[in-house]
Amino acid sequence: MKHLNVLLLLILILNFSCNEDYNSVGIDLVSTSDFKVITEYFPVYSKTDSIADLQSDRQVYMHLGQFTLPFFGMSSANFTTQINIPPNSIFGNFSQAREVAGDPNNSKVIEENERVKDVFLEIPFIFDQRDSDNDGVIDPFDIDPNDPNSDSDGDGVTDIEERRNGTNPLDSDSDGDGISDLTDTDNSSYDSQNKVYSVDSIYGNKSTQFNFKVTELTYFFNDLDPDDNFESIKPYYSKRDYYEEGFVGRVLADHPYQLDFNELRYNYKEDDPETESVNETELVETRLTPRIRIPLDNSFFQEKILDMEGTDALENANNFHNHIKSINFRISNSNEDIYMLLNMTGASIKVNYNFDLVNDNGTQNVLTDDTIEEGERVLELPIGGVKINHFKNHIVTENNLSSGKIYLKGGLGTRSIINLFDKAGDSEVIEELRKKNNILINEASLILYVDPLFTQNWNSESLIAERLYIYKTIDNLPLSDYFSDPTSSQTDPTLNKIIHGGKLEYKNNKPYRYKINITEHVTDLINLNDGIYSENIPLSLVVTSDVSFIRSRKAILKNGINKISIPEGSIYNPLGTVILNENPPEGLNEKKLVLEMNYTEF
Repeated sequence: MKHLNVLLLLILILNFSCNEDYNSVGIDLVSTSDFKVITEYFPVYSKTDSIADLQSDRQVYMHLGQFTLPFFGMSSANFTTQINIPPNSIFGNFSQAREVAGDPNNSKVIEENERVKDVFLEIPFIFDQRDSDNDGVIDPFDIDPNDPNSDSDGDGVTDIEERRNGTNPLDSDSDGDGISDLTDTDNSSYDSQNKVYSVDSIYGNKSTQFNFKVTELTYFFNDLDPDDNFESIKPYYSKRDYYEEGFVGRVLADHPYQLDFNELRYNYKEDDPETESVNETELVETRLTPRIRIPLDNSFFQEKILDMEGTDALENANNFHNHIKSINFRISNSNEDIYMLLNMTGASIKVNYNFDLVNDNGTQNVLTDDTIEEGERVLELPIGGVKINHFKNHIVTENNLSSGKIYLKGGLGTRSIINLFDKAGDSEVIEELRKKNNILINEASLILYVDPLFTQNWNSESLIAERLYIYKTIDNLPLSDYFSDPTSSQTDPTLNKIIHGGKLEYKNNKPYRYKINITEHVTDLINLNDGIYSENIPLSLVVTSDVSFIRSRKAILKNGINKISIPEGSIYNPLGTVILNENPPEGLNEKKLVLEMNYTEF
């Protein structure tokens, strides 16, 4: 027993000694004297190019109007588009061939005499749909967009409670009976389906009056490219304006117009006799989002559409596009700036027409009580096929732009070439970093400061591009940081790829700077991790409406020779920004363009 106790004591001593040695080694491994965190600023070089022309066909969004952007001058836009129709369309109940031939076995087959009642062009606006706290009130109208228990109308009932109750969170008396929602026990007369919209992407004076002009064009647009043996889609560019070239047909609309941002509501046309307690004509049957809604010339669509039933002109898309070649949309006679970006996804021309039909009054085999009545239908002609945006810039010439600054603008605008570390791309700085072999890059970001002169008279109505986008000039692809960023938003495009960055930051309620995280790109560059992209290739910088719109579009620089590619999102953003470059004006050197790198050196 004595020997056993001695053995146990020796084991305990040995075990304690081992633990002491292990702990000592562990302390040495994490010693802060073995590494240090360094923040260093590296040079960045820029060169800005102006775009003279760009591919602007088949866009989801179209620019329309004119406005002036400080430092950039006036921009204007109109657009041309084809319209579509289902092949071999039949109007009324029967084909034109059956109407003419008649049917001895069906007394309802008669000549229907289709006639246009009215025609409207409809183009939906773009909407701000952000509801950060999910309380049923979109952020532009929410008194506190981050608190679902906020009370936007101040009636003592929170926004989210009003959403559950079916009352109006933006009106303290939803049903207008003089009793506050807080104490009202009956708000049943309020229609909780009514919606209020915040229309986005409208610039200038939204209440100004202008002429909205819609004109038939006589120029035929090929869908396929004859220069490529009709094997590829034909590109169309913004600079050529077929209306100004004289390919003008009939004017379909040209009258004063003012934008309306209210929801469009249409009641039932007839009261249902079986529901005696309800008058359906007082109830909403159809709701449409706010949109441009313009009446068009009835006679044009009578002659070109309804009267052509059964002819070759309506047989297929190619015949129809040769029959009605295209339509041009433009704004004129506006005393103030008005410029808009329009969502063409739901755009169409709606032809409401009447036609004759037989009512057999429930006696199919008895013809003596048949009567001729008037039916009504809607023919919807989607706006599609070839769509071309035409841009014009009355931009400040490059010679008049101040040195030391990067002028970025979307639409028919500019892009800037960015070189990290060295103008030529073969940097001694990179080689020195590569030689260390013992650094970990924690973060590398481009820091781009907004020119204080651009924002010196800043107010809530001032305009600036909210987002920048950077990509590889060599193949127009995003950086690796873009692909590894999982962040996205269904309602706020400025929050897509927000870790990668490029979103405008504010300081003291003024635009301050943009920060673009390119950590992975710089890591690959220094560690030679990405093949050809381990070379210090030039990057391209543009403004964008949404970094998810990365499809490449062709463009021609101002010298008329060099052809480049730009992302589609840059075309959709008509705004601009002015950034200080690597040689800013005197007194602003602390805000020059730099690459900020935070790394750990072991």
